[in-house]
Amino acid sequence: TIQISGNGGDKIDAYLAQPKGQGPFPGVFVIHHMPGWDEWTREVVNKFALHGYIAISPNLHHRIGPGSLDDVVAAVRAEGGTPDAQFVGDFNAGVDHIRSLDNHNGKIGCIGFCSGGRQAYIAASKATYLDAAVDCWGGRVMMKESDLTERMPTAPFDMTSDIKVPLLG
Repeated sequence: TIQISGNGGDKIDAYLAQPKGQGPFPGVFVIHHMPGWDEWTREVVNKFALHGYIAISPNLHHRIGPGSLDDVVAAVRAEGGTPDAQFVGDFNAGVDHIRSLDNHNGKIGCIGFCSGGRQAYIAASKATYLDAAVDCWGGRVMMKESDLTERMPTAPFDMTSDIKVPLLG
């Protein structure tokens, strides 16, 4: 577990795993699901490292504060989820961290699960630097106008024309 400077310079926790050896290695940003930054997410990060990727997963719920995972997730849900703009800032910070490593080969992708799949779709359209994205069962990629909020002002599907990288869904 490391700390990175996320959106707005906020210090947030991130889990980083790297393959053994000199590299260079490609990178992958693992976007956790709404149930949070949990053991399963860290296992996914470790699995990517085992297969030759530098992998990182920032805790997108870090700003809610300490507490049990269930309490933190309940608070995030009560607030209406992670704001899209905050996610993009945290995403770019995680990518910048991987790109700063001497053993990185310059390529980076992302994969997200459930709400993280939705965020992978957003990253494919809004990230500063990305080579490919995978949306695994992303919820709320398509949204009714009545579902839009200040935190989620645009349906990710409406960002499709901005996607410049391969996106697998």
